[in-house]
Amino acid sequence: MRLDELAQRLGLELQGSPSIIVNAAAELESAGAADIAFVGHRKFFAAAARSAAACLIVPPDYPESSRALLRAIDPRASFAAALRLLYPPPSPPPGIHPSAIIDPSARIGNGVSIGPQSVIEADVEIGSNSVIGSHCSLGRGVRLGPGARLHPRVTIYPGVSIGARVILHSGVVLGADGFGFAPVAGRWEKFPQVGGLTLGDDVELGANTCIDRAALGLTTIGNGVKLDNMVHIAHNCRIEDHVVIAAQTGLSGGVSVGHHAIIGGQVGIGDKARIDSGAILGSGCGVLTSKIVRAGEPVWGTPARPLKEYLAQLAQLARLPQMRQELQALRALLSSPAAPPESQSAVPAAPASKDS
Repeated sequence: MRLDELAQRLGLELQGSPSIIVNAAAELESAGAADIAFVGHRKFFAAAARSAAACLIVPPDYPESSRALLRAIDPRASFAAALRLLYPPPSPPPGIHPSAIIDPSARIGNGVSIGPQSVIEADVEIGSNSVIGSHCSLGRGVRLGPGARLHPRVTIYPGVSIGARVILHSGVVLGADGFGFAPVAGRWEKFPQVGGLTLGDDVELGANTCIDRAALGLTTIGNGVKLDNMVHIAHNCRIEDHVVIAAQTGLSGGVSVGHHAIIGGQVGIGDKARIDSGAILGSGCGVLTSKIVRAGEPVWGTPARPLKEYLAQLAQLARLPQMRQELQALRALLSSPAAPPESQSAVPAAPASKDS
């Protein structure tokens, strides 16, 4: 792609030759003469000066250079946009593979591609220009918005509703029963999970992520939500718009997460906890049942607490070995036999007087 075309499509100011051809993107250290790279912070200015990249996407305060530059308020975001232009996802041609099983009542939009061995049950609706990979299963009454992309082996249970431009990676399971059981006469009886599940537009779910249907009512995932690999969302959770959750995190039933919250990896959240909009949960922290996590300072640890408090407690824990040694020394000193007073042992008795 010519650099002037790339600059125009990114909406960035170009400094340098417009006829330079950019074919790929790379890191600063490994970029070559046909690559584009980005500089996100002043601390990388020196590395950028040494880079062999054909063009750099740089912040406004980057110094003038003989190299081609694209100046951007947010170089990382602009670089991501450039990646989408340089590496468009491969898309199979529209059509239905002969081995796919499609119920006659299914409604399939224009430009849809359905891969080998996929199963589309009754009353399914698939929006235009969607891609269904191989070995996917869409249960009765599923609604899939336009422009969706399902990678191979995605399973969607009956009645799930999914918005536009959703991306579901391999192994995603949507609408399975929530973990609902009631103790009856010494054993566990299943509490029927008869609710639904709905996903908004522009949601992306990582590989092997599972979202359960509601026991009653709905489990809801808002617009623009991004979930990493192996995330579990239990029944009746409500996740508002533009939340991001990293890998191996689990939400128990009835958890609510406000818009633009950020949740790190391997976080555990108890039943009916509430994560306020804009809150940040650090990796590995635990939120107890029914607790509220407010926005503001990030929280860390188990139970989750403000980061400053968590770090102060870590510092105290690090001092425990030294404090133990000091305590042992103090105990030894207190338990040793008392020495005679120095005044008594060092001063000899005076001789008896003749007159006495």
